[in-house]
Amino acid sequence: MVSPGDIVVYRHHVCKVAAVREAYFEGRDYFELHALFENSLKLFVAVREAEPPTLRPAMSRKEALALIDSIANAQTIDEDALKPGANTPTLLERRLKEEYDKRLKTFSPQDLVPIMKSVHERTVRRSGAGRQITATDKKYFDLAENLLCDELSVSLGIERDDVRDFLVDRVKKAEARRR
Repeated sequence: MVSPGDIVVYRHHVCKVAAVREAYFEGRDYFELHALFENSLKLFVAVREAEPPTLRPAMSRKEALALIDSIANAQTIDEDALKPGANTPTLLERRLKEEYDKRLKTFSPQDLVPIMKSVHERTVRRSGAGRQITATDKKYFDLAENLLCDELSVSLGIERDDVRDFLVDRVKKAEARRR
């Protein structure tokens, strides 16, 4: 159980538990959560419904570093598995969007990595063919990156604006060690 002062992730919002409100609404106890990266956002979550994966403690520093170190070896989303029956690029894009949504709904930072890695690889391929990133890929990459960076900022104790550079540097070092 969480208590006031704890840092938690509710769905995809990194929050501080501000208080436990007893018999707050319809006789039920609620957690009052204050989002750390969304100004003035307060969330009220029924205590008996506040269970993983919907509400969980933020990653520890050790877990955050392990996640970052796993990125170099992380799998991408298998586009070939999505292609059967997808006889148009639009249908493939729709299936990719569904896969991105499915991974986001797990509320797990580990499921954000394949989204980011897949979009990155797709963007490199498209760029090599003289094409731009798709709107769907851009939307989901930005969303996954922001969600992951919010939690990593808290877990690593660094400024939100410095997380991306830290992440890129650490992944590059991991890839260099792997070679």
